[in-house]
Amino acid sequence: MRKVLALLLPALLLLTACSGSSSSEPLSSVKVSSNGENTVPTVEFDAPLSVDEPTLVRVNDGDGEELTEGQTASVRLVVLDPESGEAGQETYTAETAEDIAVDETLKQGNEQMYSALVGAPIGSDFAYYVPANETSGSAAQFIVFTLSGARDVPTRAWGTDVAPVDGLPTVTLAEDGKPTITIPEGEAPTELVAQELKTGDGAVVEADDTVTVQYHGVKYSDGTVFDSSWERGSSTSFGLDQVISAWTDGLAGKKVGSQVLIVAPPATAYGASEGNELQNETLVFVVDILEAK
Repeated sequence: MRKVLALLLPALLLLTACSGSSSSEPLSSVKVSSNGENTVPTVEFDAPLSVDEPTLVRVNDGDGEELTEGQTASVRLVVLDPESGEAGQETYTAETAEDIAVDETLKQGNEQMYSALVGAPIGSDFAYYVPANETSGSAAQFIVFTLSGARDVPTRAWGTDVAPVDGLPTVTLAEDGKPTITIPEGEAPTELVAQELKTGDGAVVEADDTVTVQYHGVKYSDGTVFDSSWERGSSTSFGLDQVISAWTDGLAGKKVGSQVLIVAPPATAYGASEGNELQNETLVFVVDILEAK
């Protein structure tokens, strides 16, 4: 199930897409004081707050272990009015924290956030300000968040092997778990295939979950690789309701820890999307389900 105010986290990450300022001076007046676990902290600053560039700084150092690259960070946050200081939406009192995968995907898309989190001690508080954008019409944003935890995420599926099904693409795994897909002779399936190669023992994936996966994708027509998290060097996370239907329908109902072979006819992939390199292609994926929430 989606967590309370889950839309706040994607918004936070989108705001860090530009590198922004690394100087703490613009936010030097910000003070964050804890009021206890699962309680919104007290945030004080000289209002109105105004900074020319996106600025993300660590306000307080936590006393926990330092977060390392490749871990998943758990954060709790509060959105504040930079003019008045009034607190708005927050996740400090939510049942569970929000997660950020601190990996190569974050580094490529949100380097400022990546750099702030790597090496930060658990318990650290951060302040982040983004000025208004006239082009997009967005107002200035001021967010305070706390790094409440970090954990290691598996790099490959760990479930029990399932016997392969005749007639489907075959999969061989390298020592590190990276799959190679071999396409069989004959016509491609005309219906969606979602065949487990390994059955996990984790939570059942829901159709509106956010999943963390490793995957490898090839074209059924010639076996060429068109997309692969393995080749990029890190897992990736996304909402199952934000991807092609083959992924939504193929992964929902499976368990975390599973490895799934998906054969996606065009109607369940990119169909007749004019100009798309995968137009009218049947696609084959091997997906390792590492987390779901």
